[in-house]
Amino acid sequence: MNLSLPPLLQSKLSAFLRRVWLLKLLEGTLRVLAALALSYLLVLGCDRLLETPPALRTLLLAAGAAALLIGLPLHAYRWIWKQRSLEDAAKLLRRSFPKLGDQLLGIVELAKSSDASRSERLVEAAIAQAAEAVKDRDFSQAVPNPSHRFWAGFSGSLLAFALLAFLLIPDAAQNALARWLRPWDPIERYTFTKIQPLPPQLVIPASEPFTLPVLLDPLTRFAPASSTAHLPKLPPLSAPLSSGSYQLSIPPQKDDLPLRLRLGDFRHSLTLLPRPRPELTELSVHLQLPAYLRYQTEPRIPVRSNSIPVLKGSKAALEAKINRPLAAAFFDNTPQHVEAQRILTPFTPVDQTQSHHLSWKDSDGLSPKDPLLLRIQAIEDEPPRISARREALETVILESEVLRFELSSSDDFGVQRVGLEWKALPNPNGPASPQGPDSPPQSVGEKISAAGAPEKTELSSVATFCATREGVPPQSLEIRAWSEDYLPNRKRTYSAPFVVHILSKNDHALWLTEQLSKWLGAARESYDREQQLHQTNHELRQLSPEELDRPENRRRVSQQAAAENSNAARLNSLTQSGRRL
Repeated sequence: MNLSLPPLLQSKLSAFLRRVWLLKLLEGTLRVLAALALSYLLVLGCDRLLETPPALRTLLLAAGAAALLIGLPLHAYRWIWKQRSLEDAAKLLRRSFPKLGDQLLGIVELAKSSDASRSERLVEAAIAQAAEAVKDRDFSQAVPNPSHRFWAGFSGSLLAFALLAFLLIPDAAQNALARWLRPWDPIERYTFTKIQPLPPQLVIPASEPFTLPVLLDPLTRFAPASSTAHLPKLPPLSAPLSSGSYQLSIPPQKDDLPLRLRLGDFRHSLTLLPRPRPELTELSVHLQLPAYLRYQTEPRIPVRSNSIPVLKGSKAALEAKINRPLAAAFFDNTPQHVEAQRILTPFTPVDQTQSHHLSWKDSDGLSPKDPLLLRIQAIEDEPPRISARREALETVILESEVLRFELSSSDDFGVQRVGLEWKALPNPNGPASPQGPDSPPQSVGEKISAAGAPEKTELSSVATFCATREGVPPQSLEIRAWSEDYLPNRKRTYSAPFVVHILSKNDHALWLTEQLSKWLGAARESYDREQQLHQTNHELRQLSPEELDRPENRRRVSQQAAAENSNAARLNSLTQSGRRL
C-alpha cells in the first residue's frame, strides 16, 4: 500500500520547510555579517588604543573568516541539507506543536509505508483527518528557535558602526580595513596624532641628561596637550606641547633600556643606547707657505691648544682625528670632507687672525657637547736669531793669528746663510791705534761662513778670521756674526760684537813688554804686601793668650785675616793674567 498525501497537507508542510530554510539561511548570513563586522570593528578599536599585533589581527580575521567558511556551511547543512523531507518538516513542527507534529509524522510515515496488513480505508481516513486538522493552521511561527531578528539588529548595528566610522573617520577606517584584510603586511597604523618619524633605536650621550624632541607632523589631526614616556623602574616622564613639539627630558642613563612613548592615540617603542660622545684625539694644521720661502713640502704642525699660529700669507688646512667613525663634520657650519675617523678641511688663505669652530657627528649621530673653538693667529715672519762664541777670550792678537768663532743660527722657517762682518773702531783705544798722519785706514768687510736651505730652521757652523788672510791692516776691529732668512729685503740679524786689537809683530812685542812690566810691578807690590802681612803675623804670635783676648788685638787679628784674603785673591788674579801673557 502506497498512498499519497493530500495536496493541501503537502503544500502546508513544504511551505513550512521552505520558511525554515529561508529564515535559517538568513540567520546564518546575518551571523556571518555580524562576525565579520565585529572582527573589523575590534581591529579598528584596538588600533585606536595601541599597535595591534599582526598575530591578533590575524586571529580576528580568522574568526570572521571561520564564520563565513565554516559556520555558514555547517548552519546550512543542519537546517537545509538535513531538513529536506516531509518527515523532517513534521519533526520540526513537533517542537512547536507536539501532538499535531506527532500526528503528521505518523501520517507521513503511513503514507509511505508498504505494509499490506493495514486497512487502506483507515489510513485514508487518518490522512483526511490530519489534512482537516492543518487546514486552518499557520505554521509560519513554528520555525524552531528563530533568531534572525536578533542577528539582523545585531549585525545591522555593527554594520552601522562600521559605516559611521567610514563617514566620520574615513582615513582611520580605511587603514583599519586594510590592516584587517592583510594582517601579515607591514601596514602602518593610522593615528589621529602624527609625529615626525622616530628611529627604533636612539643613541644618546652616556651619563648625561638628554632632551628627546618629539615633533608633531604638519598633517596631524589631533595635538594632545602633553606626551608621556615610560622607562623601566622610573616614574612616567611628561612634557607639554610647545611650538609644535614635546621636549622630553630623559635623566642620565648608563645602560641600554626601552622607552615607550604615548601621545594621544599614537604609541611608539624605541630603545635608548647610551654611548660616550665622540672625542678629538689629534689635531694638526697643514700649511702652504708663501712662495718666497721656497718650500717644496707642505709642513704639518701638531696643535696642542686652541690657538694656532700661522704665518701671514700662508694657506692653512685642518686635519682632525676622532676616536670613532664619522658621519659628518662642519667647519663654521659648512659641511666638510670626512674619511673614516678623519676630518679634512680645504686650504684657506690666512691674512689676518680669525676665529672658527669645528664640530662633528659620529655614525651613531652623537656630537661633541660643544664645538671646538679655534683661533688661527696670523703671525709675521720673525727675523732669524744668531749667536757667536769664541773659545779664547784674548782681545789682542797678532795679524797672522786665526780667530775661531762658533756660530749658531735659527729661524722659524729657514736660515738662508750666516757669516762674519767687521769694521774698524772709529776711535780705538787699544794698543794697535797709532796716532797721527800714519794711522791705518778704516777697514770694513764681511764673509759668508755657511749657507742654509729653505726648510733648514737651524744652522751651525765655524767661522774663522785672520787679518792677514782678509787683507785687514793692524788696527782695532769690531767683529760680529750675522744671519739672513728668506724674507725679501729683510735686514740682517747680528750677534753681540767682539772687540779685537790686531797688532803687527813689532807692536805686539812692545805691547807684550809693556804688559809684562805692568805685571811685574803688580807682582812686586803683592810681594811687599805679603812680607808686611808676614811680619804682622809674627808679632801677633808673640802675644800671650791674655793679650790676644784684648778687644784691640782681636780687632787687629780680624783685620789681618781680611788683608790676607784680599792679597790671596790678588795673587790668584796675577797668576792667571801671567799665564795668559
